[in-house]
Amino acid sequence: MKLSNNEFREILVRAQAGDNEAMTDILEMYMPLINKHSFVNGKLDEDLRQNILLQIVKSIKKFSP
Repeated sequence: MKLSNNEFREILVRAQAGDNEAMTDILEMYMPLINKHSFVNGKLDEDLRQNILLQIVKSIKKFSP
């Protein structure tokens, strides 16, 4: 999904306001990167992946565009 800066900002603002669909859109956008960093010793670590997702959600809620 390729977005302009304004489109991304709009989704981010909606996610911060509690829009679950917008939050899902952001997480889906970054899922390849999240998955890439969720491997330990060549194996997917689901707990690590969940922790990364949780930290992203928390950070989005605190972020001010």
